[in-house]
Parts: sequence; C-alpha cells; structure tokens
Amino acid sequence: MSGLPVLLFLDMSGGEILLIMLVVFLVFGPEKMPEMARKAGRLMNQMKKASNDLTREFKKETEGLHNDISAIQNQVKDQVESVNREFNRTKSQVNAEMYTPVKPAVPDEAAEENVSEKAPDAIAPKIENTTTKTE
Repeated sequence: MSGLPVLLFLDMSGGEILLIMLVVFLVFGPEKMPEMARKAGRLMNQMKKASNDLTREFKKETEGLHNDISAIQNQVKDQVESVNREFNRTKSQVNAEMYTPVKPAVPDEAAEENVSEKAPDAIAPKIENTTTKTE
C-alpha cells in the first residue's frame, strides 16, 4: 500500500456494511428488501441530481465572475501596454536628444571674428619641411 488511508463510503469497511445489511435483512425480512433497495436507489438518484444541480448553479455563478475578472484583466493589460508604449516613446525621444550633437548658436559675424583671431597656423595646415640631407 502507499500509506494513504483508503476512504470508503462514510468511512466504513466492507465488513461493517455487510453487518448492517444483515441487521436490515433480519429486521425487515426478505419481502421488504427489494422495496427498500428501490427507495435507496431513488434516494441516491435524488441526491446525485441535487448535487449536479448545485454544481451547475455554482459553475453558472462563477462563470459570470470569471467573465468580469477577464474583462478587468484585459482592461488592465491594455492600460499597461499603453503606458509601456508611452514610456518607450519618451525614452526614445530622450535618447535622441541626448545623442544628437548640439551646435552652438553663434552669429555669423562672431564666427568670422573667432576665425580671424586665430593664428594663421591654426587655419592653414602645417607643411613640414621635407628636405633630405645628402652627404
């Protein structure tokens, strides 16, 4: 055995059920046994039907709740996606502004003065003396 208890009908073993059936047989006699079995069968069917009805009603009620929860879940999902899109748009704008070079706002006259103030060496490229000595 796996060590788990075996659950029987109302936690009764087969011997206990046999003993109860023997007592019922002795008390009511063999003539009443078929009638009692039919009544027990009807009772079990009614209990099964009531259980199925209860289960059906429970599923029906929980289905409405499940639909409501699904609708709310979809709304939250849509909102999160919207916020995520807005976040990504803002992030790309910030990144674009951070990595674009900023040109100084210098008027044309000031730019000409800055160029003329520089030494001629800074404007013209340096030419190295490439004469070679021969001996």
